[in-house]
Amino acid sequence: MFNLQVKFIKMLFRAVCRKRGIPLFIALFFVSSLQFYCYAGERPTVTLEVIRAIDHRLPTLSDEDMKQILDEAKRIIYIKLGDKIEIDFHDNGTISLPNLFKNYQYQSSKFYKDLKDWKYNLNNPPDLDKDKKYIIDFLKQWELDSLKDFFPDRQIRSYDDFYKILTITYHKKIKWLKSLKTYNGANLIIQPPVSFQSYVEWLSLMWYQDKYDIIFTNTLIVYDLFSEPYPHTICKHAKAGGSSCSSPKRKPLDGRSLVVNIFEEYGNIEGIKPATDVPKATKNKILGGFYFAHEFGHAFYYIPDVYDHSNACLMNSSLSNMEGLKGYNAIISNLSMCQKCQPWIIAKEYVICAQNAYRKKDYARSGNMYIQAVSKTPKIIDGDYNGYVIGLYEKALDAYTKAKDKNNIRRCKGLIKNQK
Repeated sequence: MFNLQVKFIKMLFRAVCRKRGIPLFIALFFVSSLQFYCYAGERPTVTLEVIRAIDHRLPTLSDEDMKQILDEAKRIIYIKLGDKIEIDFHDNGTISLPNLFKNYQYQSSKFYKDLKDWKYNLNNPPDLDKDKKYIIDFLKQWELDSLKDFFPDRQIRSYDDFYKILTITYHKKIKWLKSLKTYNGANLIIQPPVSFQSYVEWLSLMWYQDKYDIIFTNTLIVYDLFSEPYPHTICKHAKAGGSSCSSPKRKPLDGRSLVVNIFEEYGNIEGIKPATDVPKATKNKILGGFYFAHEFGHAFYYIPDVYDHSNACLMNSSLSNMEGLKGYNAIISNLSMCQKCQPWIIAKEYVICAQNAYRKKDYARSGNMYIQAVSKTPKIIDGDYNGYVIGLYEKALDAYTKAKDKNNIRRCKGLIKNQK
């Protein structure tokens, strides 16, 4: 029925164009655009499994808090990133952090074994200079001018200058974190170190686990992945406020997942807690509309952290947007979509269109939309660009195989080989 409706609209539109003398190429452009948005306009429902992983030494969230956070997250995501999917949350309650990490033997995985070589040893700080070139290459994803604001009182003329200041700051922040205490005087960082306070361990757990799409946690997560020293993360507290992760066993977000850390808003730790005390309902809006929605922009739309978009941009992680309340207020001060984020959003809409066509067994169109999604995707994304693009090509190959399109099957195989 849907295809018949589209065909009828196309015939009607062509007839109107002929009658009014509109050139055929313009008519064809609008017809093809119409068909794209007809498919993309069908909103698939994505059900996301949520759980709270609890450090029992620190304050946590009630069921009502969780509902407020998720409601605000959905509202801001739809406003700032689009409403091409219907998001549904399934709250799985709580689990203790030790039990969560005990449930998965992720440390036996190759993913973990490769990643742990980049782990910052809290008790024996690494010499980052031996990996200086790699780190500077990572920093070059941002224009140097957009990085200078993180150290406004320092003269920065090159990426090498920025690297030196950033690494000194990194070591100082880690040392400072180790000095912090909980409300009852215990060391905030547990000694000997535990897995659930390490960002590297979290990334590895999320890669291995198969149950959750979103994990909220209330503990301190030290940002100890020194190969990717995000300036906004290092300059703030050298802790993870949230993360988009690879979770290949989770399908709702196409192999992606989120960690959202409530520690800053709820932990009540001097030096980390917000300078302005706000009501719990406001904290929950900040967690949903600022932290969660931002991580969703990474995980679903593959938008990277940016430092040169407007302050009202959900994905802006510049110095001026690092404080939760200030960042949230900036976002809701202008409830329009960020135009600079549109390339990533449009590319993802082609993927949604491809998925919708595949569900309707319109396999040829599905394959075409996946190929177009690749062409629309910016070269810098949140995650591994090559891996993501290969994944899209493989989905296109599957669609063309079902369409028995031999020419495009050969084409896709060649594209996959070239990308590798």
